[in-house]
Amino acid sequence: RAAPIYRYWRDQYEIAAVDSLENLPQDDPDVVILAQPRAMDPADLATLDAWVRTGGDAIILTDPDLVWPSDLPFGDPRRPLASGMLSPLLGHWGLEMVAADGQPNTARLRFGGHAVITRGVGKLQPAAKGDSGAICKASGAGTIVQCSIGQGRATIVADADFLNAAQWRESARRSPRESEAVRFIDSLVRDHLGSTDAAK
Repeated sequence: RAAPIYRYWRDQYEIAAVDSLENLPQDDPDVVILAQPRAMDPADLATLDAWVRTGGDAIILTDPDLVWPSDLPFGDPRRPLASGMLSPLLGHWGLEMVAADGQPNTARLRFGGHAVITRGVGKLQPAAKGDSGAICKASGAGTIVQCSIGQGRATIVADADFLNAAQWRESARRSPRESEAVRFIDSLVRDHLGSTDAAK
């Protein structure tokens, strides 16, 4: 059964889950969302970088220390990854993700007037070197970074635990529209799409 936030996205947007980004230039969606993805093929990372550089928009949720209980065995591809696997892409954009030492058990992320309560969050900091020409600005103590990359933009959030509906209020699990997590993601989407009402 699809997770509540995915059911909401499916109802709200024209959305397609994909296993590869090889068709990204042809599909040319309004925005790409990566949520704690598995290790991606280098060709997919290169495709995403090139697509953003030519005007694409990406929202990336990658957590260095995901706290997401699962009954699935280790190695099962459906099991959420404990740590983000996007270091090559982030490094190319001049960023490094680290676990934020000393973070409290709960944290609050704020964006666009919306706030979401989540578990311990990571931090994005400048990498030793990046060669993409990305211009990045951090907020939320480095938890949220917005980058201009060529003609496009990427927002990177060093957390993904808030997507887990088990942490939501019971009313939000029944009706995801009431979830702070949903409103937070919607604010990111609106920021990327401006006045566009619908996304694909």
